Amino acid sequence: MTLPTPTPPELPPADQWPILTGPDCPNCDVPDDVTWQGAATDLDYGGAPVHLWQCGGCCAEWAIPAHHWAVLDGPDCPYCRTEVTCWAALAPDALGDLWTCEHGHEFVLTPEGRIILPEDAA
Repeated sequence: MTLPTPTPPELPPADQWPILTGPDCPNCDVPDDVTWQGAATDLDYGGAPVHLWQCGGCCAEWAIPAHHWAVLDGPDCPYCRTEVTCWAALAPDALGDLWTCEHGHEFVLTPEGRIILPEDAA
């Protein structure tokens, strides 16, 4: 009997990474060849869970803190009220997540559910 070869997932679990692409490489800014290496605990982040990534182009390795989102589709845009929003990135300066809408508006959603607009963050 032959066991199937396990195929490692290409991205972290959807509740921790709710977009269908990996991050851009912080070293060379190329997103095309970035692969998720798996989950780990990183002492640089106080022993918090992180996701390890590696760029196939320049071989850089980095960690992104693991995060659990309450929703996968995001809040309505505070500018135009569209429901079509998507997660863009972590916003560590505002301690939240950066979201964009289909019209290009950006805003930050904090874990407490507070929306911070770019003009309010300055």
